Amino acid sequence: QNQRNTPSSSNMITPAQAFILSTAGNSAMCVTLPRKQTTDIYLNGSQIQENSEADAGWRFFGIAGGAACAAVYLADKNINNDDDRKILNGAIAANAIGNAALFVQHKFMEDHVKPELRWLNLGMQAGVAGLAVKALLDKK
Repeated sequence: QNQRNTPSSSNMITPAQAFILSTAGNSAMCVTLPRKQTTDIYLNGSQIQENSEADAGWRFFGIAGGAACAAVYLADKNINNDDDRKILNGAIAANAIGNAALFVQHKFMEDHVKPELRWLNLGMQAGVAGLAVKALLDKK
């Protein structure tokens, strides 16, 4: 029997669902939008606009993020024991904590990302981490 990571309340989403929701949109944007549109949305205008290395990095992030969403979805759907569920939730928590730390600590984020988007992303990642840590503590 599949041990789905079902939320304890109908108002909550699972850590896997939160990861996918917080990652899929950014990933799609990074892969599909032209760099200028992406930087106009996300960055404050103080960075170099024409930068093929950064463009490639954003595209790679988008592709890797999409693959991560697919992998988390499949893992969440097919896990059938508590130990594997703990590993998935631990990986989601570690990823989200690392992302949150980058939004707080990385100089590029401080210097170039629009403050409202920096804090929005930080909040999303903190929420994902919180759900995953809660699931770990609840032994789900």
